[in-house]
Amino acid sequence: MLYKTGSLADFFHNSRKALVNARDDKNIYSLIVEYNMTAEKIEEGLTMLDNLVTADKNKTELHGLQLMARAELKRVFAEANPVYMEHVNFMKLHCRKDPAELAKLLLDEPRTRAINGWIRQADTFYSNLLLDPGLSGRLAVNAITVEKLQAGHENVMRVSRARIKYTEAIGMAQAATERRNKLLAEFKFWMREFIYVCKVALKDQPQLLEVLGIQVLSDGYRRQIPEMPAADGADFGN
Repeated sequence: MLYKTGSLADFFHNSRKALVNARDDKNIYSLIVEYNMTAEKIEEGLTMLDNLVTADKNKTELHGLQLMARAELKRVFAEANPVYMEHVNFMKLHCRKDPAELAKLLLDEPRTRAINGWIRQADTFYSNLLLDPGLSGRLAVNAITVEKLQAGHENVMRVSRARIKYTEAIGMAQAATERRNKLLAEFKFWMREFIYVCKVALKDQPQLLEVLGIQVLSDGYRRQIPEMPAADGADFGN
């Protein structure tokens, strides 16, 4: 941890504050520049931070789009599936004595709710049914017209299109996350050098480290050194 922070936003804020103060505070800058932490190098760090913040915003936006695409996929599926299952169940009744027709419509398979499998089964069902007037005509007795079958097929196509958009959104969100994480790792690596230089250059003026937000141990704090036990375990007390 470069700073004791509760969020990435805190890390961005604290890092920017440290870099700006190091550049603009004459007392600090005069000491760190002796270790080649120049204004140009600090600007390099600020540019890296700007690119990182932009990448993080892009990642957040694309993850939001991913969630929206997922919600849309769920919505259109919820609309399409009940109609599709109604048509499937009636067709199973009409073809229950005809295995070849069941196979043609993929009705010999268990229904799946895995979205890719669902799209395959539903698209094949409607496509083959609408290409065969003799088959689709059997549903007329159930008030299921060709127009209703066409509408059911369009519902399936809406699910398919929503699935494609969701898959694309996942890919973009993953790519944005990978880019953000890459820039974050590079910036943290850069900041480690910056902080180390500051600690060395300002070791005799800890109050200046505090100005940068770099935590230092208070004068009265000492790490506790454990007592060494006797080699033979004997008690040397009174």
